Amino acid sequence: MDEEHEETLKRGAMDWRLLLRLASFARPQAWGFAAAALLLCGATAAQQSGPLLVARMIDGPLAHGDLAGLWGLALLYLLLVVGALFAQAAQSVLSARAAASIIYDLRIQLFKHLHEQPASFFDVNPVGRLMTRVIYDLESVSEIYTGGVVAVFQDTGTLVFVAAALIGLDLRLGLIGLCLLPVLAVFTLTLRRRVRENQREARAQTSLLTAFWAERLASMGTVQAFTAEARESLAQEAQSAKLRDLFLKQIGMNALFMPLAELMGALSVALLLIWGGWLSSRPGGPSLGAVVAAVLYVQRFFGPLRELTDKLGTFQTAFASAEKLFGLFDLKPTLQAPRQPRPLGAFDGSAELRGVSFSYLGAQGPWALRGLSFRLGTGERLAVVGHTGSGKSTLASLLLRFHDPQQGMVLAGGIPLRELDPRELRKHCALVLQEPFLFSGSVLENVRLSDPSISEAAVHRACEQARADGFIRRLPRGYGTPLLEGGKDLSAGQKQLLSLARALAFDPRLLIFDEATANVDEATEGLLQQALQVALEGRSSLTIAHRLSTIAEADRVLVLDAGRLVQQGSHAKLLSQPGAYRDLMQLQLGRA
Repeated sequence: MDEEHEETLKRGAMDWRLLLRLASFARPQAWGFAAAALLLCGATAAQQSGPLLVARMIDGPLAHGDLAGLWGLALLYLLLVVGALFAQAAQSVLSARAAASIIYDLRIQLFKHLHEQPASFFDVNPVGRLMTRVIYDLESVSEIYTGGVVAVFQDTGTLVFVAAALIGLDLRLGLIGLCLLPVLAVFTLTLRRRVRENQREARAQTSLLTAFWAERLASMGTVQAFTAEARESLAQEAQSAKLRDLFLKQIGMNALFMPLAELMGALSVALLLIWGGWLSSRPGGPSLGAVVAAVLYVQRFFGPLRELTDKLGTFQTAFASAEKLFGLFDLKPTLQAPRQPRPLGAFDGSAELRGVSFSYLGAQGPWALRGLSFRLGTGERLAVVGHTGSGKSTLASLLLRFHDPQQGMVLAGGIPLRELDPRELRKHCALVLQEPFLFSGSVLENVRLSDPSISEAAVHRACEQARADGFIRRLPRGYGTPLLEGGKDLSAGQKQLLSLARALAFDPRLLIFDEATANVDEATEGLLQQALQVALEGRSSLTIAHRLSTIAEADRVLVLDAGRLVQQGSHAKLLSQPGAYRDLMQLQLGRA
């Protein structure tokens, strides 16, 4: 078996697997589709009965001059047309409702599935590519449910009905009318393979282009600051040109099919008129009405065939998107909660690392942390310092179980994190980042993150503790003031104060600060320090910092170097002895 044939068989099997998976999502709406299918069958039968009535008119009333019989058949023809129209309208409503419900369920499931992925997943998957899956690929798949399946069912039913009617009228007429169908079928199957390949490439290129746009638009300030607009435009033109060429190739393949289908239809009609007319003149041949009906049926046959080919392009696009979409659905979260997680109970805020080694690239990659062991006690204020790349932020990620170490163990409240439900752990912890993210919405919604369990009074209290209440009340609508995406209408210090208020609103037992004061001015840092004096009462905290004012307040300082713990102790103790900590402080004081 040659490689191309093997690949064709694999794709055929993949199509069936995709169809079965798409059908599984439609199962809850099976009754709606079944009712729509029954109505469609009735509409198709009514529509395609027309040529049979025409044949009867020609061979009956017209041949015998029976005007009354002609009016009766004409009225029956009109009733069939009206009935078909009403049946089609009803099935359109039923199928549209069922399809809308399916897409709604798909969108909800996909969003939940992405929420289950670990932080590492979003580190390696560009937002633009994920947006292509969530929006464009899902929209493409939705076309199967919203119109594709119904249209294919209708067109296929029409073809079967027409073929059966042709053969039922007269076997010889049926064979003449359908003799060119194998030629068109071979061409269609060949075209199908090429269309599928083109659609795969187009979807992949669309993902790349979307990711490119998302990244460049998010970094437009940097692009303009370095006058890189022309270079980025050239890069975008190259990406867009590839997508344009694939689109033109698709148009060319579709354009090639249409004239051929029209030609096959015209040739079939010509053959019927010539040979059917000759046969009808012979003894025992078909009647004139049968020949006219056969011509009408052949003309109706190639129309649905063209529609099916159009739908073929839609289906190939949808299948290419479904492959990507189901590939996303098939991703299993690498960090999963145990089947029977241990309850965290009344978490005391303590945490511990025992011989932890971690690499972002797996056991074979460079180690971000090496054999790290320490304990954070209940209510203890722990600071972590070190040069860039020493593993400080990695430490915060491990404590919140955004990653699992390759070696060693991380514990919270004396329980290994692998035995806990990550969501339960994170309910008791809060993270304040160097660059906080604010969502589009009001100040109130940003602080409580749309959690209805956090009252407006609790939000006000958290903002007062975080020293953010003053600037919030000066905003045009106070806590109801809508913010731009990312909080672009606030200063870096104001965003950081809101980020701290958000952390406090959830009343965590463990607060983690990852360079939270690095991007704020001295006045805002002073407000943050005042806020922390109140906020940390009765809470444990781990602060990744480099400013002396933050470190000096800590109960204990950990000094990391290349992922290893090289020193620990109080600020005064470490400063009094030679080593990495004193070198860092002298470097900072020298810069100051």
